[in-house]
Amino acid sequence: MRSTRVLQNRLSLKLGVLGKVRLHPLLLGLVALAVGVGLWKSVVVLFLLVMLHELGHAAVAEYLGYEVEEVSLLPFGGVAKMSLGNIGFMPRHEAFIAIAGPVVNFLLIFVSYILWLTHFWSHSFFLTVVHMNLWIALFNLLPAMPLDGGRILRAARSRSIGFETATVEAYRLGLSLGLVLLVLGVVAIWAGYAHVGLIILAVFLLFSSWMGIRGLRMETVRFLDAKRRQNGGIDEVRLLAVNEMSTVRDVVRRFGPNRYHVVYVLNDKGSIIDEIEEDELLSAVFAGRWLSTLGEVRS
Repeated sequence: MRSTRVLQNRLSLKLGVLGKVRLHPLLLGLVALAVGVGLWKSVVVLFLLVMLHELGHAAVAEYLGYEVEEVSLLPFGGVAKMSLGNIGFMPRHEAFIAIAGPVVNFLLIFVSYILWLTHFWSHSFFLTVVHMNLWIALFNLLPAMPLDGGRILRAARSRSIGFETATVEAYRLGLSLGLVLLVLGVVAIWAGYAHVGLIILAVFLLFSSWMGIRGLRMETVRFLDAKRRQNGGIDEVRLLAVNEMSTVRDVVRRFGPNRYHVVYVLNDKGSIIDEIEEDELLSAVFAGRWLSTLGEVRS
C-alpha cells in the first residue's frame, strides 16, 4: 500500500510538471518556419526530444526534493525554474540536475540505435534523431549560463568564489559565446552559407545572459534567503577579510553555499578591528541595509 501511494505521488508530480511547461517564442517561431517550408515532421521530433530533455531535469529535481515552478521549452533545450524551498542552493544538486538533460539525450541515441537495429525505423530517420540529440546535448554542455554547462560551472565554482560571483562569471561567458556565434552567423551569411540556427542561438544567449545579469540581485537574494534558513548543520567555516568601508553587498556576493562565513573587518592599515558573523550580515540584507558599510553595521 505504501509503495502504491509513493508511486501515485511521483506520477502526480510529473503530471504537475507537464502542466507548468511553457513554449518559448523562439520555439514557436521555429515551428511556424518549419511548417511553412514543409519540415513539420522534423519539428515534431525536435519538440519531443526537447521535452524529454527537460523532463530529465525535472525528474531529478523532484527526486532531490525541489519544486519545479516552470519549464520553458526552447529549440535546443529548455530552462527549468526551481524553488529553492527548504533545501537551499546545493552545488552537487545543481550539477546533478543540470547533467540529467544531456544524459537523457545520450540515452535516446542508444535507444534509437536499438530501434534501428530492430528495423523499427529507417537509417535516415535514425541519423536525424542522432544528430538532433547530439546537437541538443553538446550545445547545452557549453560552459555558459543559462545552459546546463553554465550551471555545472557555477556549481563547481560557487563554493570557492561565492554564489553571485560564480553566477556573473557564467553569464559573462554566455554573453561572450553569444557574440562569437553572432559573428560566425554574420560571416556565414556574408560567405553565402546562411545559417539561421547560429543567429537564433546567438540572440538567445545574448538576451538570456543579459536578462540573467539584470535579475542577478533577485537571484542572489533568493540564495541568501535559502542560506539564512539552512545554516543549521553546516560545520565548515570560511574566513573573509574585508575593509570596513566595504558594503554589505560587497561581502555577501562572496558568500558560497554549504559554508558559514566569518568576516574580519579591517581598517585602512589592514589591522583587524572587528569580527562579523554571517547571520548578522544576512539580517542586514533583509533589513534593507544592502548598501550599508561594515562600519555602519558594526555601530
